[in-house]
Amino acid sequence: MEMEPRVAILQDLKIQSFDTIRFASYRTACKLRYVQKSTNLHLVDIWNVIEAFRENGLNTLEPQNEVSVSRLETLVSSLYHNLNKRLPPTQQVPVDSKASLLLNWLLAAYSGDNSGKIRVFSIKVALAIMCAGKMVDKLRYVFSQISDGAGQLIHWKLGDFLREVLALPAAVFESPTFHYQDALESEIFPVENKITVNDFMAALMSEPGPSCLVWLSLLHRLATV
Repeated sequence: MEMEPRVAILQDLKIQSFDTIRFASYRTACKLRYVQKSTNLHLVDIWNVIEAFRENGLNTLEPQNEVSVSRLETLVSSLYHNLNKRLPPTQQVPVDSKASLLLNWLLAAYSGDNSGKIRVFSIKVALAIMCAGKMVDKLRYVFSQISDGAGQLIHWKLGDFLREVLALPAAVFESPTFHYQDALESEIFPVENKITVNDFMAALMSEPGPSCLVWLSLLHRLATV
């Protein structure tokens, strides 16, 4: 009997011996890189993801809106269909199995109540972070989702972003080290400060950067190895 996809990828993670890696940040990055490659997201860049959001109408929805599994499945499938259009015939990815794998991993990460629904913002954060592409481009996109019309960071939305992005380490069993806690956003930027996209990128791309996100730059480094 075939294992349920969300169980299968988590079982695979355990088999890979990642837990022998001593440093939590590197261990987390390695696990997420494994998920990224298993789902072929390393072949889908941030611009492909943004285009898929547009194609599927997610860009017109409020971030707090929830989407059904069927709509999420359509979005995820479109990522792979469009990927296959860019790949040579000999390198086509199996759309159904990869879409199922990614869909179920996203549900495991973001639909904790098993409602089968995921917030639009959760999907945007997860795919933007887990796809291929330069960190600077991803952070620009993220900032566009958490800033106002004047290009200033909306502080509570930064908190929302941190909650969503820290669901990724949790989805690979690393929540003891990397998890959201109240007022975490204020540790990165004091609430009274006016933060621009350049401030945001400078803080998140600095070395070592915010302690809750040290795995993020490592994930991007692994992609270049």
